[in-house]
Amino acid sequence: MTFKEFYILDKNGKSNCVIRSLCKILNKEYNDVYSNLYKVAEKLKCSSCYDIPVFEKYMKDNNIFKINCEEFIKVKDLKLDNGSYIVFCYDKKDYYHMLPIISNVIYDKNSDCMDLYVISVYRKI
Repeated sequence: MTFKEFYILDKNGKSNCVIRSLCKILNKEYNDVYSNLYKVAEKLKCSSCYDIPVFEKYMKDNNIFKINCEEFIKVKDLKLDNGSYIVFCYDKKDYYHMLPIISNVIYDKNSDCMDLYVISVYRKI
């Protein structure tokens, strides 16, 4: 797996890993993804558009589904085919992150994400 720097901002210069990942996988604009996540959060009565039920519902609605993966594996050790994926990961403490992987290329703001531990993997169908 290789790494390629990817960073996208909203019109105010802000960025969030959930929105960045979805933008990359779905080829959509930052503000479009944000506003649609916000609508899902309101519908589900969640406090944030970054809550797990919110982004999982949004992904499901966009043909991105959770798949089985090994437990306690680092992002850099994932064995994926040439599809499009979103990986939800963390540092085994309190830092949680999301990143897209397309054709075995990890797209993120820096390569530190390679050493994070995988929580869930979602595949774009």
